[in-house]
Amino acid sequence: MNNPLSGHASAAASILFASLLCRPVLAENSLFQNLFFTLSQSNQLLCTTRENGFKSIPELLEIIQFYELNNPHHRQQAIAVLTDHKNQSHLEDLAAFRQACKISRTPELCILQLYWDDDQEATLRALALFYDTRTIIKHSEWYDLPRFNRDHLRLFEKGIRKIPAYLRTTISHAKPLSDFVAEVTNLPEKIQPFAREAQPIDYETSLWTDNTYPLKFIPGNGYGHEIVAQVFSGQNLIQFNVKAFDKGGDGNMYRDINLKYLVDFRLPILMHELAHTIDNFHFWNGQDDLYFFYWYRKISTDAATSAIIKKARLALWPSKWFEAYEYLWEVNEGRYNGRVQEKLAELIAQYILLPEQLKHSSPVAYQWLRQDVFLGIEYQGYASCMNPLVEPLDFWQDAIAKILGR
Repeated sequence: MNNPLSGHASAAASILFASLLCRPVLAENSLFQNLFFTLSQSNQLLCTTRENGFKSIPELLEIIQFYELNNPHHRQQAIAVLTDHKNQSHLEDLAAFRQACKISRTPELCILQLYWDDDQEATLRALALFYDTRTIIKHSEWYDLPRFNRDHLRLFEKGIRKIPAYLRTTISHAKPLSDFVAEVTNLPEKIQPFAREAQPIDYETSLWTDNTYPLKFIPGNGYGHEIVAQVFSGQNLIQFNVKAFDKGGDGNMYRDINLKYLVDFRLPILMHELAHTIDNFHFWNGQDDLYFFYWYRKISTDAATSAIIKKARLALWPSKWFEAYEYLWEVNEGRYNGRVQEKLAELIAQYILLPEQLKHSSPVAYQWLRQDVFLGIEYQGYASCMNPLVEPLDFWQDAIAKILGR
């Protein structure tokens, strides 16, 4: 990781400041309105690579100014949440960032830019996504883990835009217990260790002002470094094994199937994990004190809905996406293991990404998802993309890809 204090902190912050000053004045509005990162029902975000399909820097500046106008406290509060850590190495970095940014006309924005390794685009996208969609994207508490960059933020933006605004609001209903220790003591002894594991480590400091727990993306390890991404039951926090996750990106070559992805295939993985958060909080009203997974109702634990899920036939077996995943154990591991919650997550992901096929393979499940989960919203999927999603490797690509295969 580059040292963000190596010279350009004040200059970069000044560029951001000047850019914000040049934006037209917009009306004042409260946070989290989902006005800018709107729902995309078409295929425009699916048929893209990592280099297109996301908002430009001028658009991000417009979003930030829209929410900050006449609300100067928004930035200070938001950046405190987006850089909230307990790890000592992170705290030392943040202290150094604050010292370096003292001379900046926009100190909080300067701190966030240094936090994102002096990357202006990553800084603006992280802040804009939080302001508009109530999504926290930040580094792991494990200081040395590989970190997100602008490429990941661009992809996360696409994934969020495939989720309707009302579901984004439902996902943010997660609320930690105000008296966790006492509540755990009252649980059956065998359940207490699981409850402690499920409780977010940083719940005390990651709350927004309305006492909700925003959707959060962070880098993580996964079980034995094999899981690509995961969501624990009862949470709306998604952890990504960055190295494994990025193997699904466009342009990667795979010897075993002699194919190269032409679109960013990390999006189906992200949608599967977002589907877990929908499952976790679909029925919850956000008010009850106890929200642990042993004590509340999810789509996948509801008797009526689980019966529909069990009878459904997936449009594509998860390992058969693009006829490729059966060969990619690094990406496929843990993606579908026969459990109802995993099948539901795949059904929701396929409703968004493979609707034409799912409607044919599981008409009952498709109509249930359409009516009860998506409230009539339907999508165009990968089948409607004009250009191919994969292409065969030529001789030299195949030779290069041999070390990337199974």
